[in-house]
Amino acid sequence: MRTTAIDNERRSTHLIMSEHIDVQRLWRGWSRTPIHDFVEMDLVEWDQAKGTVRFSVPFKTKYRRHPKHQGYHGGVLATIVDVAADFALTLTSEHLGLPTIDLRVDYLRVAKDSGLDVVARTLKSGRTIGVADVEVFDSDARLCVVGRGTYAMISS
Repeated sequence: MRTTAIDNERRSTHLIMSEHIDVQRLWRGWSRTPIHDFVEMDLVEWDQAKGTVRFSVPFKTKYRRHPKHQGYHGGVLATIVDVAADFALTLTSEHLGLPTIDLRVDYLRVAKDSGLDVVARTLKSGRTIGVADVEVFDSDARLCVVGRGTYAMISS
């Protein structure tokens, strides 16, 4: 039987995630993806058994919705929600880089020009579908954004 590069990648992904996960190493690899050249997130804490993670996001002027107005652009906030939810699910599954099926983001108030605290928690880590919720707080601990991501539980 011939083994392809895709088969080897699937096998190695499964082996990596089946063994004890070095979460910090996983995040370092994760944060090398191109989106992290734009949106910088720092992994602060995690609970692999519960599928929860917390990130801090330092403010950058490039995140503003408008050069003359304070507040994060909604697309940046949606990206933060997507990355946080995906990573929380990765901790509870045997897959890396879960494809997004659906992403819902509710903007409750303008996230002011300050660092953000992001908390994501796995709700369902099933055989085919995973769901995680995310809350984004500003530096005054005000809830600014809530989101929910639904993901295909396959390695992309």
